[in-house]
Amino acid sequence: MKAIETINLSYTYADGTKALQNINFTVQQGENIALLGPNGAGKSTLLHHFNGLLMPTSGKVYVLEKEVTKKNIDEIRQKVGLVFQDPDDQLFARTVSQDIAFGPTNLGLSRSEIEERVKWAIEVTELQGLENKAPQNLSTGQKKRAAIAGVLAMKPEIIILDEPMANLDPRTASKILKLLLQFNKELGLTLIIATHDVDLVPLFADEICILSKGQIVTQGPPQEVFAKTDLIRSMDLRLPRITHLFEILSKRNQLLTNKQFPLTIGEARRQILELIETNSKH
Repeated sequence: MKAIETINLSYTYADGTKALQNINFTVQQGENIALLGPNGAGKSTLLHHFNGLLMPTSGKVYVLEKEVTKKNIDEIRQKVGLVFQDPDDQLFARTVSQDIAFGPTNLGLSRSEIEERVKWAIEVTELQGLENKAPQNLSTGQKKRAAIAGVLAMKPEIIILDEPMANLDPRTASKILKLLLQFNKELGLTLIIATHDVDLVPLFADEICILSKGQIVTQGPPQEVFAKTDLIRSMDLRLPRITHLFEILSKRNQLLTNKQFPLTIGEARRQILELIETNSKH
């Protein structure tokens, strides 16, 4: 089943800015998708259409093969959880527990079901001990996890995240990425992540979609997209650092030019070991 589909989606802001132009975009259930693009490309605007925060100027948006309309927005938001780039835009209750409980409470669930969901969300996001703390007193990483916990407590089928690793230290970013991949694997959640972090993308994405000036420039698996080096650089993006290193080394080693450049350290390790083995045979 298609988790998200847009057909000729266009959106123009009140000031006349054309943020999206004829976007045709499909995400299958259970996929991990990365949206890449420079500032102002339209990534956040596109994400905000997926749960009805914005409605198309023209075109259509479908969630789980049901068209998003003003009439079914509440139902759509139960299916699609949105984690904002700045968690301070999302956290507003007096305590972490109250914040996480807000969504399930609005679903009209029983007190026992709400308590069960809050407890589960706190456990899976490792926020134990912070339940009664005020969100504004949390670290940035803790705030991000609290925002994710609030979305998880709604039990959505799709989670969309806007720059989830922004302003995080490497250890916290790695922890949150691992958490998201765990949700995808164990719960079957569909993940759509907008990010500038090209090193992060190959670690989680099944598909990459690059936006520029409100249009889709290219889309495909990470190896296919990052092989378009000229296009990547023309979008004010860069290759993953390990890929760029192999690109440089290939100019001095003919053996490397016959291979696809690695996108991750794990892929690089395998290629290096293969090269060592090949050279030892010679």
